[in-house]
Amino acid sequence: MKRIKGDLILTEDTTFVEDLKVEGNISGKDGFKYKLTVKGDLNCFDLHCFDLNCFDLDCGNLDCLDLHCRNLNFYAVAIAYNSFKCKSWKANRKNYIIKCLYGEIKITEKGVLE
Repeated sequence: MKRIKGDLILTEDTTFVEDLKVEGNISGKDGFKYKLTVKGDLNCFDLHCFDLNCFDLDCGNLDCLDLHCRNLNFYAVAIAYNSFKCKSWKANRKNYIIKCLYGEIKITEKGVLE
């Protein structure tokens, strides 16, 4: 497992071929959003990216253009703009927001990336 203490600031499209734990937020430098692929599980606090592809995602708040993962666990807010595909999702509070603005949330039997 790759562990990053503090924030992960992306400067380009990035791929990790292992589980990733970020003890902070994930965002793009200067407000830009990049594609993040994690070929494993991803755990972080807030996540802001262009495209996200991972197996299991556990984060505080999520803001992506395209979100594709197997299992999603978030605290209060999960927003994808174009596409949102997962096998399962769970919010950690009763008053939550989960939304795909320009598409629909698709729950797939096997999930994605399998």
